[in-house]
Amino acid sequence: MKLLISIIQQEDMRELLDQLLSKGFKVTKLKSIGGFLEVSNVVLLMAVEDGKVNECLDIIKEHAHSRDRYVETLPFNLIEGISGFSLPVKVTVGGAQVFILDIEKMIKF
Repeated sequence: MKLLISIIQQEDMRELLDQLLSKGFKVTKLKSIGGFLEVSNVVLLMAVEDGKVNECLDIIKEHAHSRDRYVETLPFNLIEGISGFSLPVKVTVGGAQVFILDIEKMIKF
């Protein structure tokens, strides 16, 4: 058995959670904030049988999307004493980060 810890963007949570639950996966959802843009994320905790890990990863991969965002850079000086300007910089955010850990023992009370 494995523990899957998945960090996804809030925007993908509903669709992904619906798909996981419809396939019989049990999920604990935790809200979090982080990443480059400090946006709302969701951490999903799942205990998954070894034979079902790839199925679970396929669902996550299908429903956790990367997105391009534009971020304003800080103004900078071109020559000392002359104010510069800021330019929008494109960054890719989202998708999923999944950590897979072995479960030594699971006890359910």
